[in-house]
Amino acid sequence: MFVCDVGALVEPDIASVEALVRLQLAARRSGCTVALRRVPVELRGLLDLLGLEEVFPDWGSGLEQLGQAEQREQPLRVQEEADPGDRSVSDLEDL
Repeated sequence: MFVCDVGALVEPDIASVEALVRLQLAARRSGCTVALRRVPVELRGLLDLLGLEEVFPDWGSGLEQLGQAEQREQPLRVQEEADPGDRSVSDLEDL
């Protein structure tokens, strides 16, 4: 495992994300992986936004991390049914 300290990335952008993903790809082709150390919140957000959070699944294997990544919950699908006793919005306009 190769450890990459990214704590110095003050303003991570798409170019820095691309460089890290290319580094991970090259490492995997060589039979190794890259673990990120001291990942800034902004970089985590970019990786999440771009759907790349799984490219670095271990987030540094317990090395000095800046907090844990948030666990996402699957959105609930709510199906609402009309209640015959409820007044519609148009009925409430007279109030």
